[in-house]
Amino acid sequence: MKNILRPTALLVLLLAPAAFASTKASYKHYLKAVLLSNRGEYAQALQAYEAALSLDPESAFLYKNAAELALEVGSVDRALALAERFAELSPENPDAYQLIGNVHWARGELGASQSAFEKTLELKPGHEEALFALGNLLGAQSPERAKRYLDDYLKANPDDASEALYQIALIEQKAGRNDEAIARFEASIEADPDNMQSRYSLAQLYEIRGDTAAALSAYEGILHRDPKNVVLLNHIGEISFLVGNTDAARGFFERAKSIMPSHPATCLWLALIAEQADRFEEAAAQIRDSVALNEDASLNLRLSYYLTQANKLPEAVAVLEKGFARWPENEDIAYFLGLGYDDLKKPQKAVAMMTKVLSLRPDHRDARFQLGAIYEKLGDMAQVELQFKELLNAHPNDASALNYLGYSLADRDLKLEEAEGYIRKAVGLQPEKGAYLDSLAWVLFKRGKSEEALEILDKAVAMLPDDETVWEHLGDVRDKLGRIDGAWAAWKNAQALGSNGKNLPAKLSRAEGAWTPGELGKKYLDYLSNSRGTFESFGGPCEILGKVAGKEFKFQAILHYRAPWGLSVDVLGPMFTPMMRMAFSGEDAFEMDPLKIEGVDSDMLQERVYESLLFLRAYLEGGLFRGSEAQFRKTWRRSRVDTASHSFVLDKPKVRLSSLRAIAAPGLELELADYRPAEGGRWVPSRMTLTGKGFLFDFKIPAPSVRFGGEN
Repeated sequence: MKNILRPTALLVLLLAPAAFASTKASYKHYLKAVLLSNRGEYAQALQAYEAALSLDPESAFLYKNAAELALEVGSVDRALALAERFAELSPENPDAYQLIGNVHWARGELGASQSAFEKTLELKPGHEEALFALGNLLGAQSPERAKRYLDDYLKANPDDASEALYQIALIEQKAGRNDEAIARFEASIEADPDNMQSRYSLAQLYEIRGDTAAALSAYEGILHRDPKNVVLLNHIGEISFLVGNTDAARGFFERAKSIMPSHPATCLWLALIAEQADRFEEAAAQIRDSVALNEDASLNLRLSYYLTQANKLPEAVAVLEKGFARWPENEDIAYFLGLGYDDLKKPQKAVAMMTKVLSLRPDHRDARFQLGAIYEKLGDMAQVELQFKELLNAHPNDASALNYLGYSLADRDLKLEEAEGYIRKAVGLQPEKGAYLDSLAWVLFKRGKSEEALEILDKAVAMLPDDETVWEHLGDVRDKLGRIDGAWAAWKNAQALGSNGKNLPAKLSRAEGAWTPGELGKKYLDYLSNSRGTFESFGGPCEILGKVAGKEFKFQAILHYRAPWGLSVDVLGPMFTPMMRMAFSGEDAFEMDPLKIEGVDSDMLQERVYESLLFLRAYLEGGLFRGSEAQFRKTWRRSRVDTASHSFVLDKPKVRLSSLRAIAAPGLELELADYRPAEGGRWVPSRMTLTGKGFLFDFKIPAPSVRFGGEN
């Protein structure tokens, strides 16, 4: 409803005496009402009007002013009685019916309101307030009539067009005529650039239509006029984020935070952006800033997650402990607190918390599963069976629970036939799960069915080439069948993948003790070759740190190897533009652009570069791993494998190649470090350092790109 502007106190006082037909006492009460009203003491003002009316009950002027005040303070019943008396006293006054219409509208009596406004127009065609009121009132039920009233209002009031254009735009939007609505909103804004209703409505309409660019432009127009509107800044940031413009989104959220540092939505969005970039400490700091943290359990859960991801598990658990103290009936907080205790190796506390979750919700599947798993770590198999059987009573086809219970029994040589039944059911439900096949093979192995177990494990290891447990099981089964070579290879793969099996070193040592140094050397050479694979291509952006004749240098470069003989290094200058190139284009062809390093002889530099890259290419090509004879040698520092041409130095656990030395070129060495996992369970170095007499070239490749070719 359009606000009705009441006359200023001075104007009322100037006009009032002529409107009074009675006593000075009535006028004094009226004057008191005006003064009280202007001081904001509306209840007392209305009482003063009532006193004036008691002395002058025939004053239409008093009834009009009293009715307007009663309407303004929300006394709609009294306002209606006063307005109707005003109309009785002035039946030809259109303002009386306009006032009655306003009161009925405030009371929610839209039909009566419409009749009163129409009576106003009957008495005074073109009555501005009545036209505008009917345009507003009929917008929902008779939009076309409403538009006509508003158009008539526009014609009569071209200088007050913005609000009417806004109302017409709403009618067009409700009718689904969005283009017309947009045109009207824009006209409304042009008529009054500060009409924020029109600006917001236009922006929201663009957003509904999916015109994100236009919506953002419209919202930024509002922001120009209201630059400290935190809700608006957050909304613009949210839109920017959802369309993939994370940097712009962060800028808007940071502006919002500078205005209101603890605003919940601002802090949450900044945390989400940090999470997206794996900056979990920053995400946690944003959540800690939120004023909602002490009142929102879900924020406490999110904070604990960020701290966990930031490797701050004790802090994460502390957050959950505080949250549990505040919300002891929140099953999510209790559940994740139980997981935290388990990770902190506090099993008794974990048991207590999972039990609490189940007291809150006995059908909580994950809590029941975790409780059983914790009891398994404690070695309490009676409770393991109790919890998992309870779970399976409710979820008889829960493959994960079937497998866990079956494997837990089998691994302890308990109830093997029953365990096999659980695992076979899990495999039947999800035959694509390599872990379930591993469990089935293990229980068969425990039952003495090693040949059948081996067949299943071959399938499992093909499905899970990066699972150290499966490889260790495969080694154990092969060992049982007397296939010691295959057992050793499987155990080495398990060791390379990080197996912490307490008996694994002893198994490997037992196997290696049965071979001669020549046999063991050949096996290690084959193992090193298989664990790195055959490179079809290798390389990527890198940093080269060098030192020649005591002079140090550093370059950004791109290293690229392509089998069998192609190896190039492109040194980059400013803005990553190619500066110089060194490359093998064939087995023997080597080219190198001039490279000047102050104080270093150019010919010597080229010779050292050629010598180093030739050695590096030999490693990448892989032929040096295919020597026919090799000797395993163990020293007090490191074990190594020697062939006629090279010495392969192993790391301390004898898992990776630590360095490669050329026997024919004493002092020339390639050190390999920072291994990264690659496809097929292979491992490749991301740092390669070449050293020789008077030189060092250190290649750091943060993310090596590798394509593998045929197997050796």
